[in-house]
Amino acid sequence: MRKSSFRVVMSTAIAAVCLSMAGVQAATLKDTDALSGLTTAKAVFMIDINNPQRVAHVLAVVGKTDTGMHAQGVKPTIVVVFVGPDVAFLTKDRRGISYMEERSVAGVQKVVGKLKGMGVKFQACGVALKGMNVAPSDVIPDVQPVGNGYISAIGYQAKGYSLVPVY
Repeated sequence: MRKSSFRVVMSTAIAAVCLSMAGVQAATLKDTDALSGLTTAKAVFMIDINNPQRVAHVLAVVGKTDTGMHAQGVKPTIVVVFVGPDVAFLTKDRRGISYMEERSVAGVQKVVGKLKGMGVKFQACGVALKGMNVAPSDVIPDVQPVGNGYISAIGYQAKGYSLVPVY
């Protein structure tokens, strides 16, 4: 085996071991101090990202947050509000989405559907929809269009939801 091939094989093996150890470590870590005394928690994630791959990643973390809280005995109530150009990733016909982003946008919509099934609520800012020239009727059924995503986030905070801004 050539040196360069050996390095690639070894680098791949080391990365795989590190990733598997990170998965084990993440599975054993707890949020005991933060969740002490809680049986429920409410969060509103305000997302403003113009990159479907990053949006999909953030939504996956939202799912892990929901699952992790349940696993630690806390029942979460989660709302995700899209307030920027990312509302374009939530359309039924996906018009205006480039060919290169089509798969990522489909992934975003798939994760939204999965999380909706887990009880996560989704909203799309009407101001952002207008700015992206998207009619509220063009938004996928799993997402509720609202008048103004910032007002929505303010309202949820006034009701005791913790704000998690993601930009």
